[in-house]
Amino acid sequence: MNTPDNEVAITVAVQGNLTAVGTFGGGLFLVDLATAYLHALQGHTNAVWSVIFDGDEIISGSEDQTVRVWDKISGRETLRIDVGAIIWSVAAHENLLVAGLGNSTVRVFDRASGGLRHVLTEATGEVTAVAIDAQRMVSGSADYKVRVYAVPSFQLVRVLGHTDWVYSVALEGDRIVSGSRDNTVRVWDARSGDALHVLQGHSDFVNSVSLLGSEIVSGSDDGSVRIWDAETGASTRVLD
Repeated sequence: MNTPDNEVAITVAVQGNLTAVGTFGGGLFLVDLATAYLHALQGHTNAVWSVIFDGDEIISGSEDQTVRVWDKISGRETLRIDVGAIIWSVAAHENLLVAGLGNSTVRVFDRASGGLRHVLTEATGEVTAVAIDAQRMVSGSADYKVRVYAVPSFQLVRVLGHTDWVYSVALEGDRIVSGSRDNTVRVWDARSGDALHVLQGHSDFVNSVSLLGSEIVSGSDDGSVRIWDAETGASTRVLD
């Protein structure tokens, strides 16, 4: 299906039968895959680069320099945070909301109030990816680095590296996955920082990675989605 605003879809999130899609024109749409019912979440005025589901809420970040939280049922905007920079990526865990920004910082906000808790300034390039759980926050940036921070102190504990921009990160348990403009997906031990696997197979930039249990999924500018075994690093399927 085409996006309702006929703009390029640049971010997508899935929760059960619901899909949230953000577009280059600032559109944010919620689609029920079972009924094809579509609801427009209106507010962003520029490209929506990141969207996630978190419980009964949808969180989005945009080139209009705002992070917005929406009620999944009604579509009502419940929180708006004016950040002052392009938001490339958002992540959330419990009462924390994290944004990776175009001004080379990561900002951590209180989920309920939108109040600023931390500004992380270690990156020397745009922060294009963030992920968070109860123990760690991970960022990826244009300075080719993956940074690992302790939660809730947000002290930097480890710096990992690619050979080009890091476009996406994922985090689960003691495993970190990152995708890069160097065409690779890398799997890291979050405790030691050891590189467990370098997944090679994509022939162009790796724009998106996800991690669920024993599977890694990556999407690339080469027009393919690849599924990998997280334990062995083996490629198990290629979707063209």
